[in-house]
Amino acid sequence: MTSWFYILLSSGCSVLVAHMLKLTEFRKLNTLRVLTVNYFVAAGIAFLTTTRFVNPFTEELLIPLPVLLLALLVGIFFITNYFIYSKSVDHNGVGISVAAMRISLLIPVLLSTLWYREYLATGKWAGVVLVFMTLYLLLPNRSKGLLKSFQAGWLLLFIFLLTGFGDASLKIYEADYSGFLSKQQFMGMVYTVSFISGISVVLIREKGTFTRQELLMGTGIGVPNLYSAVFLIDALSGISGGIVYTTTNILTVLGATLLGIWRWNDRLTRTQWAGILLTLIAILLMIG
Repeated sequence: MTSWFYILLSSGCSVLVAHMLKLTEFRKLNTLRVLTVNYFVAAGIAFLTTTRFVNPFTEELLIPLPVLLLALLVGIFFITNYFIYSKSVDHNGVGISVAAMRISLLIPVLLSTLWYREYLATGKWAGVVLVFMTLYLLLPNRSKGLLKSFQAGWLLLFIFLLTGFGDASLKIYEADYSGFLSKQQFMGMVYTVSFISGISVVLIREKGTFTRQELLMGTGIGVPNLYSAVFLIDALSGISGGIVYTTTNILTVLGATLLGIWRWNDRLTRTQWAGILLTLIAILLMIG
């Protein structure tokens, strides 16, 4: 039951991040700078709150090369995925770009069930399949998501692959490398790479300094952004990855949808209300 609590916490953090990114756009702040601050804050908190410290005068400091490479790749992928997502929204529209990002949960689900041999009962598989139907129903402006060019299609493919790998990397860490680094240390390394990548782009391509609002918003995003991943790793240690990824993903979409209604006066279609109903059914199937 504790793992389900972590799933709720992870989803809640993800919804909060989405809300604050919406605020960033609403206030017309520089999103790249806000995200760069976010990665810096998340990395700092991760290292400061780690539950495992190493003695620099012992061999415990030695970290296996695969762990370092995984953190390096994930850190680059995290911030690269954001840039590609921004381009895709411009070329393909929000609806189809979000679809590519959400459907990418297929990658970590298959990794958990096929590579790590985590068993899913027939009813739970039905819940996983139902999630994909639910995500489609909840997406806004599906009819406006037509591809404008062949190049725009590649953007969707990269979103699918990068998001899926980013999510799957948490399972790889939890299953294979959690004995070498605490989850805070691993995520600290990931976000440090993302920060270095982001600040490099800011210094090379942009002029001016960070505003007070950008610093505050980035700090506010950094905390839930970190713990959405930390809580997800905690959930993965107790429940099959197939259930964790699907449930977390659908709860995040559902939470963001309801938040949009309450805070941003979004209106739902009948199809989206049907998606919310199917959400509850899918969750019940996976819990049962």
